[in-house]
Amino acid sequence: MMEEATLHNSADSSASRAGTAQIYVGFWRRALAALIDNATWLIGVPILLSFIPSSLFDELSVNQAGVLVIVVFSLWFNYFAFSEWRWGQTIGKNATGIEVRSIDGADRLTFGQASIRNLLRLVDFFVIGEVMIATTKRKQRLGDKAANTVVVRRAPRTAAAPSLPPIRGAAEPQAAAPPVPAASGPPKPSRRIPIVPWTPRDTLWGLIGGLLLAIIIPPLLVLPFDPQLGDPKRASDGGLLAAQLIFDGLLATVALGMASRWKFRPLKAALRWLGLRRFDLKAIGLVIATLVVYYIAAGLFATFVLKPNQEDIGGDLGVGNPSILIAVAAVLLIVVVAPVTEELFFRGFVFAGLRSRWALLPAALTTGLIFGLVHATTGITTVVPLAALGFALCWLYDRTGSLWPCIIAHAINNGLALALVK
Repeated sequence: MMEEATLHNSADSSASRAGTAQIYVGFWRRALAALIDNATWLIGVPILLSFIPSSLFDELSVNQAGVLVIVVFSLWFNYFAFSEWRWGQTIGKNATGIEVRSIDGADRLTFGQASIRNLLRLVDFFVIGEVMIATTKRKQRLGDKAANTVVVRRAPRTAAAPSLPPIRGAAEPQAAAPPVPAASGPPKPSRRIPIVPWTPRDTLWGLIGGLLLAIIIPPLLVLPFDPQLGDPKRASDGGLLAAQLIFDGLLATVALGMASRWKFRPLKAALRWLGLRRFDLKAIGLVIATLVVYYIAAGLFATFVLKPNQEDIGGDLGVGNPSILIAVAAVLLIVVVAPVTEELFFRGFVFAGLRSRWALLPAALTTGLIFGLVHATTGITTVVPLAALGFALCWLYDRTGSLWPCIIAHAINNGLALALVK
């Protein structure tokens, strides 16, 4: 018990000196940080590999392939260990406002501590870590116990005000002078995306709830009228169109509901929170530039890494249907409805919610990865390219401050995909 008390006091020593209390971090925030870190790797590794000629991979022997896997795994491991040793946090931890500290109150972890806690991450992944975080006093997993570390909320960084020198010859202490405003320069540009009223936590629950509703409800409503809906080859074009329209409508409804606190009034205010604001016509140039860069990156990925194989969504939804009504409805759904509803949900709601507390890079990477994974049903090989498109659209929204350029870019992309499909 004496040793436990000593460790506890030393763990809180640095926080006590700073005048703040340690707040130990639970499982969900740590899991979100890990998700961001691994999403960064999932997107970054294929991009890096795209610069290596594919012919080199064709000539790899089994042993060489094994060495390559070990190298990639080593880089992944050392990313965590080095980042926590050098800065106390990874990209994901920085985005979620947490950091790793040593129990002895040292200003920085040793590399040995960072290595031990991350080596045992492989053991903690299988239930052990989750149970220990939930049951230990300082929410330590096995790796933290072994390395004598804790994961805590990052203390706010405040700058101390400089003290005024004493005045010579003064009989009494002088009252502190009022703060002098800094020399005024050109006003800094205001934040283009407003800080929305929903938090990243609200965003997470809205994302889960919205996707569950959009996945479960459409089949329940359409199956009674089209029992073959589960098989796109046998389902009617009208049934698939109806299911897709309900899917898109539910995404937009959840976004509007979260933005209006489920009152849906005033609707104009909710739409402005979601990004439907005026934009400078110069943003059209950014739309074109964003799409050009994306198509170049997608072309490099398809040439040197993996050629995406996507299902013919337009054909499944009835673009080639003999009925003009069905064909026109399919085109409108793909080129108009889907860009509007998906941008409202993924950029207007999800990205803006994360961006209200996170930096641009982690918020855009996370939203892009989610966007790519949601479209995995159209072809698993399209996840990375579509994640890159999602990231690019997040950047475009952050740069212009309006969702309309993203909708325009999304509509152009869908229209080109529809026109070029064989």
